[in-house]
Amino acid sequence: MQYFAKQYEVAVIGAGHAGIEAGLASARLGCSTIVFTINLDWIGNMPCNPSIGGTSKGHLVREIDALGGEMGKAADKTEIQSRMLNRGKGPAVHSLRAQIDRREYSKYMKHALEKQENLDVKQAEIVDLTRDDQGLWHLFTRLEAEYTAKCVVLATGTFLGGRVYIPQPRFPRRFINFKSPCAALKPARPRASIAAASTFRFWKCKKVTKRPCRFLSTPKPRPKTRRIAISLTPTKKPNV
Repeated sequence: MQYFAKQYEVAVIGAGHAGIEAGLASARLGCSTIVFTINLDWIGNMPCNPSIGGTSKGHLVREIDALGGEMGKAADKTEIQSRMLNRGKGPAVHSLRAQIDRREYSKYMKHALEKQENLDVKQAEIVDLTRDDQGLWHLFTRLEAEYTAKCVVLATGTFLGGRVYIPQPRFPRRFINFKSPCAALKPARPRASIAAASTFRFWKCKKVTKRPCRFLSTPKPRPKTRRIAISLTPTKKPNV
């Protein structure tokens, strides 16, 4: 049964990087805002290689930070380790990249949304939206709740019509279940003279001790984070 839930000035669909910043920016400007997400535990969810920054994207993070965004603050708070890339080149291409604790990052962003004034966070899937003659947007959830907003921001990312294609004939089992052990490769390791991971010579790695730069553009005390020691290994023989 369809019912009217609430009216807002701004509705943001999606709570990834873009949706978070859009919702916070709108609420901080004084607009009544709602952010919709399919799962509250997926707010700010990052991929299996959770990094922020890097070439070109590091500049973007700083621009968001300069405009009052939250990404740089969250990256500083939840980083595991960070490095300045391209130091061997000119300063124009120096890029800060931070590896992030993806679960802590999600918790931080969820808390940032929940404590923000003028902002509501709703776990719901928007299945339809229409615009009436007065320019008001009507958003409908899968549970038939109706919300209205003067402005709608679509920040759905890959969730909007996303598909995963698995060529089933190429795999004896569905690899996403992780039920098939890597048994076929085991006999090849001795023939290729590949050492097991337990014999890796960590003491020969180069330790990175230089304190990295920060994302934040305003000087603030360094947040306490679970930093992990960084070890570098060369991928080619040095020139003699």
